Amino acid sequence: MTVGRLFVASLMSSLLLAACAGPSGPTQAEIEAAAAKVNANAVAARAAAADDNRVVIGVAGPMTGDLQQYGLEMRRGAELAVADLNAAGGILGRKVVLEVADDHCGKQDAEDAAKELVQKGVVFVDGHFCSGSSIEGSDIYGPAEVLQITPSVTNGLVTDIAFQRHITTLLRVVGRDEMQGDFAADWLAKAHAGGPIVVLSDNSAYGQGIARHVRNRLEALGVRSMVGEFVQGQTSYANLIAKLKDLKPSAIYVAAYHDDIGRLTWSLRVAKIDVEIIGPDVLSNPEFWSFSQMRGSGVRFTNPAPAAERPEAADLVARFRADGRGEPTNETLNAYAAVQVFAAAAEATKGVDAKAIGAYLRQNSVKTVLGELSWDDKGDLTHADYIWYVWQDGLALRQ
Repeated sequence: MTVGRLFVASLMSSLLLAACAGPSGPTQAEIEAAAAKVNANAVAARAAAADDNRVVIGVAGPMTGDLQQYGLEMRRGAELAVADLNAAGGILGRKVVLEVADDHCGKQDAEDAAKELVQKGVVFVDGHFCSGSSIEGSDIYGPAEVLQITPSVTNGLVTDIAFQRHITTLLRVVGRDEMQGDFAADWLAKAHAGGPIVVLSDNSAYGQGIARHVRNRLEALGVRSMVGEFVQGQTSYANLIAKLKDLKPSAIYVAAYHDDIGRLTWSLRVAKIDVEIIGPDVLSNPEFWSFSQMRGSGVRFTNPAPAAERPEAADLVARFRADGRGEPTNETLNAYAAVQVFAAAAEATKGVDAKAIGAYLRQNSVKTVLGELSWDDKGDLTHADYIWYVWQDGLALRQ
């Protein structure tokens, strides 16, 4: 889960910068004045766009750099959605214009990208890709009253933080990390109801969130589980392995990153502990196999269902294939769906006011290429589809 780790890195950078800031840094009054200027410019730019009979929206993500493949897929989906909207008459009879911003999935770049977009008069942003960037962006979009829908960020902290800050203009069209915990628990309750189940967490925000949902769901289903934690990045799991030998579980759910799950899998295999190992979507990372030292066969993990396989997306996928655009990814279709959501809510509320749209979406569902979507009070989806994959001889095979 790159986005989760990028958030941690961004947060640590923020803390370090705060610790190193000296008396020469901007005062609180200067910070507030700069923010007020950005917001004033945003209001003026939106008014100018309205006078020109335009609706300006943005897409923000890593358009260059190591993660550019994801940003470019987001852009591809947003561009086609805008083209389709304009072919059908636009939004509220106004032409839709798309602005693109490159955030490099970085803290300062995300802040700059967000400011750039709001000062261009955007009323909606399709983005960002990384969790840290989305949080930085929401700090700009919220006060500027710009709707933000992330097509890719699964980190629960993004909407949790927005909710704590009373930002009601941030939503997502992808499931939270923890939702796969419920999906896995339902399977565990049936497949391993008769044997001890152990739920482990690496004590990260990502791992803790998923593990908590697995445990709570198992408890709700009347299935007892044993819990444990370990420290990320260990080179030896001797103490943990010794405890697991005594417990003799039939299944272990490991809520952690792929490297730790890989090393733990190897340790369990070497110790000849016959147990089924289950984990979250981070195990889709091909590096898991090398971390397991080629002992990862049989390890099971959840992953979001491919958006391209949804019947609602069939026509759009066919168009991508027919015109040589290539197979659309989840990022492509999610970004397209985010624009659909904004457009539908704008038509329903007869305007582009972000707060009105945010309130509307929390009370109503919208039909998209991802199916019919609905949201809770935090702006999280009320439902997301997951499927199973199992590692076998170096390949992650769909079940």
